[in-house]
Amino acid sequence: MKPKFHTTAHHYTINLVIHLLGLHNINMGSLKVRTDLYEKATFPEISMQDISMELQKWGIRHALKTAPDSITDATVFPTIAFIRVGEQEGFSIIEKVEAQQVYLLNPFTAADSYAVSELTVLQYLDIKEIVIDEAFCEVCMQEDLSAREAYADTIFAVEDFFSEEECDYMIDYCEQHNLFNRSMTGAADGTNMIADTRTSYSAFIATSRQDPLFNGIVERAAELLEVDSSRIEDLQCVRYGEGQEYKPHFDSHEIGLKRKATILVYLNDSFEGGETIFPEIGFSVFPKKGMALSFINLDEEDKDLIYSLHGGAPVTAGIKFACNIWIHI
Repeated sequence: MKPKFHTTAHHYTINLVIHLLGLHNINMGSLKVRTDLYEKATFPEISMQDISMELQKWGIRHALKTAPDSITDATVFPTIAFIRVGEQEGFSIIEKVEAQQVYLLNPFTAADSYAVSELTVLQYLDIKEIVIDEAFCEVCMQEDLSAREAYADTIFAVEDFFSEEECDYMIDYCEQHNLFNRSMTGAADGTNMIADTRTSYSAFIATSRQDPLFNGIVERAAELLEVDSSRIEDLQCVRYGEGQEYKPHFDSHEIGLKRKATILVYLNDSFEGGETIFPEIGFSVFPKKGMALSFINLDEEDKDLIYSLHGGAPVTAGIKFACNIWIHI
């Protein structure tokens, strides 16, 4: 049975494959790549053999080489490899090898180049020929474009969803009650942890149902998405100072409560930066005080929607406040 939820870490390897294709001017969109690799029996774990099989099917002829075969013998670059640097292991794109120096094209390691003796290439693809069909790529690209557009059409904004008084009340309430704490993110085992991907502060409002103003917001959100108010989680207020951000992520959880949809309400706009970005569809929204942005996280089968990947860009000046309203399944 396929896993229904995955984290951004699970997409890292797939994104490397997409990037590798682009480096070889193979434009087939990301949907085909994701779909085929998602269908692997071991997903979200992806092996070099899995990647090799798909690349062969798409028309990239190659040999899968395993240590002690040397990356210096590869015939075509860039290529993808599974490498070890120190105690770290993972996939990487190798741009080239020159004078016994290996050049990398991704942030897997701190440096972008290493001497051959400093890293171990455990497996790599020795590309021989690229015979991918252009008509096949065009069909894949059109399917990808249609899927992106379909998801973008489900995103909508509601201006003045909160009044100015409600925006100010929520900020003041959380500040006065000292509710803000360093934001946490969900780990794969269902626990929460502090991570560099989310550098904001957040406040869960446990009195969402007791406070008349907050309860009114909960009821309004339920009405907007036509769901019972019991499916609305306690409201969360978030605060981003200068330089703080929330890198692209999914709101749906792997373990525990699954979030079907999100309503993000901007509580102020007296700052710079801080756009809400959807990198998979090339879409961004600049905050406007009181405006609500609504988007879905799960499809009809309650599986992750890859296009729901979103983030909060770094605030470049001032302080940004927002309210997360999550609707669970």
